[in-house]
Amino acid sequence: MQIGLDIRMINYSGIGSTVRGLLDNLEKDQLEKLVLFGEKNYQNSYPIRFEKVPYPIYTLTQHWGYSKILKAFNLSFFHMPHFDVPLRYDRPFAATVHDLIHILFPQYSTKFFAKTYAQILLRHVAGKARRIFTVSENTKKDLLRLFPKSKGKIKVIYPGVGDEFKPIDEKMATSTLKKYGLEPGYFLYVGNLRPSKNTLGLIDAYLKFKRQNPVGPPLILVGKNFLKPFARGSFPPGITHIGETERKDLPALYSQASLFVFPSYYEGFGLPPIEAMACGAPCLVSNAGSLPEVCADSAEYVNPHVESELPRKLEMLFKDSSRLKDLKNKGLANARKFSWKKFAAETWGEYLKIDGEIRGAI
Repeated sequence: MQIGLDIRMINYSGIGSTVRGLLDNLEKDQLEKLVLFGEKNYQNSYPIRFEKVPYPIYTLTQHWGYSKILKAFNLSFFHMPHFDVPLRYDRPFAATVHDLIHILFPQYSTKFFAKTYAQILLRHVAGKARRIFTVSENTKKDLLRLFPKSKGKIKVIYPGVGDEFKPIDEKMATSTLKKYGLEPGYFLYVGNLRPSKNTLGLIDAYLKFKRQNPVGPPLILVGKNFLKPFARGSFPPGITHIGETERKDLPALYSQASLFVFPSYYEGFGLPPIEAMACGAPCLVSNAGSLPEVCADSAEYVNPHVESELPRKLEMLFKDSSRLKDLKNKGLANARKFSWKKFAAETWGEYLKIDGEIRGAI
């Protein structure tokens, strides 16, 4: 058995986390059955075969050129960890669908053709894939509703949380907080600053909260900024954007937050809240997409479409230490359900099933 795995997004958040989580938790003999296909500038650190792909993701050229590269290998099947499977690749493949945001919320796409491109590729995946992995039951539901040909092909496998995400006490976190000029007790958001993540709504809600609670904690934003009103990086008083951080700093940043806030309009899974929970941060999240499924009863919820709710919930939690303690304890327990070891084991189990199905069909 020889399986091709696309890793061009390995250094991204989200999709990249699942690629790293898989490769870092497979056994040596399992890794040896993989062929990795990655960007030409990627420095492969895994002791297995690596092939450079000169085509970026989500480009038209890859649908011809990348297909030729893949066909040069005698692969049992190919796994694309997102929906961008080359259209001219006509051999067995599996794909992972993380979310359907380009179709459900096209207004948040940065490229005008994103919805059309996603529709074409997802239709291809639904009709041709041997297996479709999704990261939540909610994404599975969306996929079945919009692409019914995917029925019978979908396997839900939840992503995991790295062992490094655990509570870091104030003393151990001191150097990290000092690095960013922070004091413990802040409100925290982690993720790209995009309209789809409702970060504009979060900023507005925080300012309303702050007017009613002048001694309230600052809001710290972690992630790449895509917000046009704040393109120059100048945020209102009380709000600090520290940009993208090193992954190793995140556990300390989560641990020393008094509240983690994630009011996204839509998520396919929602890894930041689970990472925050694993570090002991109480979580306030939206009731949209997969978040109620993933966070269960371990978070306080807010409707992202009702503007008055978020500032009210911020104030409520700011004044309710017993509720924060309850959320912290429930969050720690909930985060333990999500393991990269389990994710890798379940994925490998499906790989074996796919290989068996293909052999049985020959």
